[in-house]
Amino acid sequence: MTARQVSAAPYLSLVIAARNDDHGGNLLERMQAMIESWIGQAELYGIASEIVVVEWNPPKDRPRLKDALLWPPRPKACEVRFIEVPPEVHARFRNGMAIPLHQMMAKNVGIRRARGEFVLATNLDIIFSAELMAFLGEHRLQRRVMYRMDRHDVANDLPHNASFPELLAFCESHMLRVFAREGEFRLSANGPRALEKQDIVSAEAGIRFGAGWSSVQGTDRERYRWVESEAELFLERPITASARLMLTGELGPGAGQKPIRVEIVDQAGSTCAAVAITGRCQLRIHMPDEPPGGRLLLRVHGSDLPLTRNPRIVNFRVLGLEWDLGLQSRVGAPQKWEFEVLDTRPALNWASSFDAPSPFAQDIRNAAYLHTNACGDFTLLSREDWFSLRAYPEFPIWPMHLDALLCYAAHHAGIRESILREPMRIYHIEHSSGAGWSPEGEQKRVARVAAKGVPEMSYPEFTRWVDLMRRYNAPAIFTLASWGLGDVPLSEDSVWP
Repeated sequence: MTARQVSAAPYLSLVIAARNDDHGGNLLERMQAMIESWIGQAELYGIASEIVVVEWNPPKDRPRLKDALLWPPRPKACEVRFIEVPPEVHARFRNGMAIPLHQMMAKNVGIRRARGEFVLATNLDIIFSAELMAFLGEHRLQRRVMYRMDRHDVANDLPHNASFPELLAFCESHMLRVFAREGEFRLSANGPRALEKQDIVSAEAGIRFGAGWSSVQGTDRERYRWVESEAELFLERPITASARLMLTGELGPGAGQKPIRVEIVDQAGSTCAAVAITGRCQLRIHMPDEPPGGRLLLRVHGSDLPLTRNPRIVNFRVLGLEWDLGLQSRVGAPQKWEFEVLDTRPALNWASSFDAPSPFAQDIRNAAYLHTNACGDFTLLSREDWFSLRAYPEFPIWPMHLDALLCYAAHHAGIRESILREPMRIYHIEHSSGAGWSPEGEQKRVARVAAKGVPEMSYPEFTRWVDLMRRYNAPAIFTLASWGLGDVPLSEDSVWP
């Protein structure tokens, strides 16, 4: 396939904040891979685009990024622009010595000056899958929609001098973890999410969790996974087990002590079986001897009450799953999907727990549990929608949760969230622990921030803002009309004159 002719006006702008300080290690190598893979695929799929690099507070002892990176001959489909925020402008903001790059401010600088019809705020070490690039090349993006997606972390030992097809093949075969809406999950060698050390199923059961299941929570005495409105199970039944699953579940706080409905849905979207649950229960799930494709989809319908201290909206949790190793199927029983309720007890009274429903829950009409996990790596809106929200909050603090606040502001401004699903992916190139958020590096990150003596928005403070936006169904806008240094003239350069 050859590149199509594209118009001069960009369809899509990528905005990246960076400085040549080797943050996270191998910064130039990671950024080189990102730029080469984007330019090559933009040419292939005919995406009229621009990469806007905001070089914030560039170090005096290092070359500018434009001069430190390698560039191909001028492409037809993509331009690269560098906008510089000099040290004297950076010095105007608090915590400048401890935070050399105010990431959200820098992204706002690029968003404000982007020329594309749509603007993607991303980072310097993101590789976009061919399926995602093909989708973008179809020009089907819509205004009043916020596009989000999972992030897949990949190993950082990238092949040297690789073409973008070789780079994509490496990413696909070297995935480490996925950052989904419902949590962060290690990936097994062949791709599915790995079980946790103390999970709600045994490692030998042949049961694996897909999208829609939270990570394991609770204590050693009682562990559980929250179930979203739809949740995948992948099954490989042992020879010794009957075609029945034993499930221990319980109403969550989102149910509001009202019954919920749990369904089994086939791959065509048809309901195979359903049951009403009123408390904590044990279910036996009868199934055909060979479940189609080994995939089971649970669908949960509840009251969807929002919580006070957690953006998650949860109606149901599962505390245990195992194959029924008892008697074989009942004599004469039809070989079909069926729920059998074995035991029911009162559910936990969530009103006095940390996960209590909001006291305003009955009056909240537009609550949503948004995909904010790793949202700094991929948030895509029309340019006019970015401007209507005045982009990211510009607090001169460590930038935790500021990008997530933007997502909830967008939702409560009437901008619909659309999550781009597999096989579309973004790959994040792994970097040194503690440089950004990761499950393994969080303690190092917290210690580093504390050592610098800079504030950051706490999770409870973030959830308070979400709760306020839900109660009033209105966006929280934190920036002034001059957001993105709109009143400051900044120098600009391009790679190809």
